[in-house]
Parts: sequence; C-alpha cells; structure tokens
Amino acid sequence: MFKTLAKNSIISQMEANNIKWVFICGIDNVLLKIVDPLFLGITIANNASISSKSIFKEDPYGTEWIFARINGRPGLLDSKRITPEMRFAADINGDFLYREANMLSHLMSIDTVRKASALELPYHRAFKKSTFLNSEGMKQVPEEPNSFKFEQFIFDVFPHFDDLLLLRVGKDEFAPIKDLYGIYSPEVATRLYVKNNMASA
Repeated sequence: MFKTLAKNSIISQMEANNIKWVFICGIDNVLLKIVDPLFLGITIANNASISSKSIFKEDPYGTEWIFARINGRPGLLDSKRITPEMRFAADINGDFLYREANMLSHLMSIDTVRKASALELPYHRAFKKSTFLNSEGMKQVPEEPNSFKFEQFIFDVFPHFDDLLLLRVGKDEFAPIKDLYGIYSPEVATRLYVKNNMASA
C-alpha cells in the first residue's frame, strides 16, 4: 500500500495539497469513527507521528494481536507468542500490560507514510480452514486448509519508528464483521450500529 501511494505520486499530491495526516482503518468495523477529531487532536498534542486505537482484550486467551514493545520498539504481538505469564502481567496499579488489542485504526503523518513507502516489509503466509457457504447456501467447515494468504501487514512499519501513541476506546467503536454467526456477525454489527445511531440521534 505504502509503495503504491508513492509509485503513483499520491503522497506527493497529498503533500502539494497540504494534507498532513493519513487515516487507515479496516472496512469491516461499522462502528469505527472515521478520522475522529479527538484521535487526531491527541496525536498532534503529543507530537506523535503514528497513533493507533486499541480495545481492551477481555479474553486473555483470545486470538487478537496486541500492542507491545518488541526489542524496545513499538509493534504488535501475535497471540501465539504471548506466554502464560504475559497474559496476566500487570503494573503496580493493576493495569494489564499486554491486553491492548489491535482494532485496525491507525493515524500516520504524511512524513511517516513517505518513510514507510521506502521500507521493505516482510511477507506473512497463512494456510487456514475457512468456513464458507456451499452452493446450497449452507455453512460448510472444510477438513483441510482451503484458503492461503500471502500478505504484508501495515503494522510492520511500527518497529521502524521510535514510538506510537495508543488511544483505548470502548465497545461502542468495535463491531467488526468477521463471522457468519456469533459476536462478530452481520446480525450483531447491524444491531449495534442501529443502537449507536439511535443513541446519538
């Protein structure tokens, strides 16, 4: 993404139009506040070049990636790399140290985006068993991996910078659509979206 922005002169065009910030988010979260003024203001007030929204990871054994310092640099940690001790580690105030989950809501200065476009980021691969709807419209669970991902992650740029600012938000900003049923289903996301809009009306 970063290289594409540079290759097609989009970063230069943004700079020419005095655009100073780029907001990156996941399209599956219908409750996320797009370019939240509070988020932008806190980022600028703290002289941060990168900031991210996080949500508290309620289930210590959940599969969410969490924000952490890795070798002294900001980054995200896969749940598979979280040790039993880390799941419940807390500071002297009792606040958990490894429970800020990534919700794919990032704000970057235009200078950061330009620097990121020059980085060579690693590729990640995953072979997964992805449920799907068959030709009869029924949910089907495969016995063998049926989806293969070979991708780069936006957050792999984080360790190339000194720091990032985190803003934890509540559940009123998190309703991703990831599953056919359950807490991350279209049904739940729709219900929460309607509820939030009714409350703000």
